[in-house]
Amino acid sequence: MSLAGAYGYGYLPDLSHFDNIQLAARCTSYEQSTTLDIALALDCYITLLKRDSLSDAHRAIGIDGYNLAVNKLFRLRHTTDNLIQVNYSGPSELVLVSEIEALDARLSPKVFGELGGAAVARISNQAQNGRSLDLNYPLEGIYSPYSLQVESVALKGLRIHISLQAQHVAVPTEILVGNNTYTQRYSPAAAYLSLLQNADIHNFSWLGFINAQDAEKRMGVFSIGELSSVKTPIIMIHGLNSDPLIWRYLTMAIFNDEELSQHYQILHVYYPSGPPPFYNAMRVRNLLYKLNQRIASSEGASSSAVLIGHSMGGVIAKLISTHSDNTLWDTTFTEPPEALLAEGDEMLRDIFIFNPVYKENTVFFLDTPHRGSEIANSLIGSLGSSLITLPFSFKALFKNFIEKVGVSRLTAAMLPFLQNYGPDSVQVLRPDHPLMTALADIPVEGESYSIIGSTSTLYCQSETECAAITDSVVSYSSAYLPEAKDTTIVNSSHNSFKSTQAIEFILDKLR
Repeated sequence: MSLAGAYGYGYLPDLSHFDNIQLAARCTSYEQSTTLDIALALDCYITLLKRDSLSDAHRAIGIDGYNLAVNKLFRLRHTTDNLIQVNYSGPSELVLVSEIEALDARLSPKVFGELGGAAVARISNQAQNGRSLDLNYPLEGIYSPYSLQVESVALKGLRIHISLQAQHVAVPTEILVGNNTYTQRYSPAAAYLSLLQNADIHNFSWLGFINAQDAEKRMGVFSIGELSSVKTPIIMIHGLNSDPLIWRYLTMAIFNDEELSQHYQILHVYYPSGPPPFYNAMRVRNLLYKLNQRIASSEGASSSAVLIGHSMGGVIAKLISTHSDNTLWDTTFTEPPEALLAEGDEMLRDIFIFNPVYKENTVFFLDTPHRGSEIANSLIGSLGSSLITLPFSFKALFKNFIEKVGVSRLTAAMLPFLQNYGPDSVQVLRPDHPLMTALADIPVEGESYSIIGSTSTLYCQSETECAAITDSVVSYSSAYLPEAKDTTIVNSSHNSFKSTQAIEFILDKLR
């Protein structure tokens, strides 16, 4: 609706002689169709919100009218008017939540709180060279929830001056209007939706699979929302030929739950998925260590974490949450690490020998091939493997070490995979890969949950019934973990990250 101009002069009537019933009626009489009407309505609603002994009904009328006027005035902040002047202070890139449209109903953001204009601010995170200014936030920008509030409404000469201020609000925050307390409106979910609508990380799914070197610049662990030292991190790890946008439904569901959004810090991982998971897990662990060092100076830094991995991302999640001891090393080499490792071999050592990043871990495995996938052995798997170009740095790491210690130091089981200084991720996911077989028997340091996809039945009792279940990529027998605290089967064609049942299962455990 266009707002008509008004001629005359601004004025603010004395409303003190109205009782609460009369005042509420006066406020709602303003249609807010002109700039003066909006200003007078706002002044009236603020007066109502200040009143003592305010009934629930009148409180609701005041809140709704105030919020409507604030949103309208924010849109008019650049308008030249002879009756009112809107003075705005806050981020230059600010958008009202009411103007952010979710094309997918499952991504509709909730707004928490009562009073104000819920909004989202964006801060650029890209330097002139195209790199991130802050490596722990998405390159697309830092999107944060804000709340628009009225600082003052005052008559100056013949013009009404209204001061609007945008405040960063990421937790439930109270404000006083008169002697009454109200919670500010804000929406972490809308901030995430804004990021989604501007994200381009999906362009690096296929690129990261076939040519990791070219996708390397986007690798990282990215905070979705403001970094916190007191929240428990939820680390979401995508799988093969994928990217962090697969977590949009789960992430939105967490942000739309005010209690969960206050308790958990969401971190999305992107890594080029062509190289094997053991190599990528080493790199992700190092990124998490750096992130923990960044926030550890604050009191209450978390020593626990939730890891959620899909497909090969589940393998990486396990490699972040286990003690390897020498199990993986002994699977690969015929002599102990102290006999082969020297100065400069730290990176290779960290691939095979490591501790959990966090002391306490809760791990959700989605469609995870703990014992490999027959697809990796198929013609499709061979074709996919043939398309992968491994980074020079990865191949050089193994080439230099094997040339130094000699190929005879490789176990017979690992020789076929390492003699050409590989393997790639598809080759590692073969059911007979020795490292995958060894990893399957290493327990998570903490508790784990399994979400197993099925294209047919969602129940099985006998071994024969369960053996028939598959999501078309990973079989039940490969995805099943005997030590899991709970297991659920969901309708999924290897995409259980989309499943409402899977998401509810995770949310229930998080609560």
